[in-house]
Amino acid sequence: MSSNNVKIKVKFGVNEVEIESPLNSIHDAVDAIPSIIKNLGSNIKASERTMRTSEQVNGTEVKVQVDVPDMKIEKDDSLSDMIVKMFKDPWGKQSRRLADVRQALDTYGLSYPKQSVAVTLMRLAQNGKLRRFKGNDGEFVYTAASALFPEGKVIASDSTNNMKEVQ
Repeated sequence: MSSNNVKIKVKFGVNEVEIESPLNSIHDAVDAIPSIIKNLGSNIKASERTMRTSEQVNGTEVKVQVDVPDMKIEKDDSLSDMIVKMFKDPWGKQSRRLADVRQALDTYGLSYPKQSVAVTLMRLAQNGKLRRFKGNDGEFVYTAASALFPEGKVIASDSTNNMKEVQ
């Protein structure tokens, strides 16, 4: 990037738009942001919930796929409300670790301390909204309790800890 160019990065939800423009036409670029966001919102399908990011590891660029739950966050939602919404999504049918939940919250721009998320997950498990058990590595994992799903749909875990719907 030369010194005459300005780079603007706008993040909204799980989407991010980066615009680089010469300094003298930056106003036109800023005016284009709302239309870009509107076009992105209509082109993204609910089934496309993966976000690709790239990281530098030992000088090599690595592409990472992050699975993100599809949820609508309201202004007055508490942390427990947001976590329940995450686990109501198909994302919550697989067992998830504390780090997975925090990463999903971070993709929505919601940064919570590890302890706050851990306590909220534990309380949701105690209230019967989530199931909590130790994974193969000894770390607690969480899945949606059957109470989160409509009647007639029961979720069962197979030997690989993948959740499946049973009729």
